[in-house]
Amino acid sequence: MDIRSAMLSKGRVSEPHVKGVSFRSVLQALEALRGSEVVKNCTAQLPADLAEAFQYGTILATGWYPIQWYRALLDCARKAAGAGEQFLYQIGRQCMLQDTTGVYRAVFNLLSPQTTIRVTPRLFNNYYDTGTCSITDAKSGYARVHWTNCEQFDRNMWCEIFGGAEQLLELSGAKHVRTRILAGGGDGDAMAELAGHWI
Repeated sequence: MDIRSAMLSKGRVSEPHVKGVSFRSVLQALEALRGSEVVKNCTAQLPADLAEAFQYGTILATGWYPIQWYRALLDCARKAAGAGEQFLYQIGRQCMLQDTTGVYRAVFNLLSPQTTIRVTPRLFNNYYDTGTCSITDAKSGYARVHWTNCEQFDRNMWCEIFGGAEQLLELSGAKHVRTRILAGGGDGDAMAELAGHWI
């Protein structure tokens, strides 16, 4: 039983959680981008409880785990890579590539970018049990995405999410994707608004 299930079975509401598959995706993305030695450096810096969970294989793809663990993982990944926040955009892009294979990739190839970006809320809900994502505008060459009530998100998490959104647009054929943060998206911000432009 994962941590979230255990808390709920006891009738307690715990902190926000992230799905286990996200943890695995980040380490896979880190290895793809920087190699296995950087992954080892990352895991060596993790908080003891999270490091133990990785060591004993108790993080299940379908389980739910504390958002603080996810924040720690992204922070350690960035530090292990010796990189700034833009590296988290790369992590987000790589995670999206890894997580949208097979039939999903084929479907995205058939859809327009403005149609594809509309699946963002569903994807978001697959990975987080807190917050709401909505598409406030989507037309040829432009889209705007809005996130609210994203409790305990930090800048690293937002950067990873924004990078994933950029990659999602490119998977459906968008070229020269440019994004701009319209609001939020920083440390301690429970909301963000992102505009995307492409040709």
